[in-house]
Amino acid sequence: MPDKKITINSAKLGKIEYSEDDTITLASPLLGFAELNDYLIISNTEYFPFLWFQSVEDPSVCFILIEPQPFFPEYMPAVNKRDLKVLGAKELPDLKIFCIVVIPDEPKLSTANLRAPLLVNFDRKIAKQVVLEDDSLSIRASLFKPAE
Repeated sequence: MPDKKITINSAKLGKIEYSEDDTITLASPLLGFAELNDYLIISNTEYFPFLWFQSVEDPSVCFILIEPQPFFPEYMPAVNKRDLKVLGAKELPDLKIFCIVVIPDEPKLSTANLRAPLLVNFDRKIAKQVVLEDDSLSIRASLFKPAE
């Protein structure tokens, strides 16, 4: 039997139709959003390489994500075994890594939070934002190099 379609009206993206199978559940809520646990990861070629992390419980809550590798090729977060276990993964390559992005009025000043990546196990439909212990990682890493 096909999955029943659910519709939400996202403040950022408009009408979104999805099925229960599309939902990613957070193992623990994002800081400041304790009551929100279920999200959709939405890609759109028009906004590539940016993705949307849309709450299905509050249509006004939507974050912008990137996969860090194209912007930060050396980025390889050290994730502890407890977080891997919570996500049902044996090692980091079993998960997809995303970083939350802030895009200000001046888009070339956009930053990514490398210190607290969002790790997603798509097989289990579970995610967790982990706060890394590495002090060298910035919560506001510039996505674009300034013009020389």
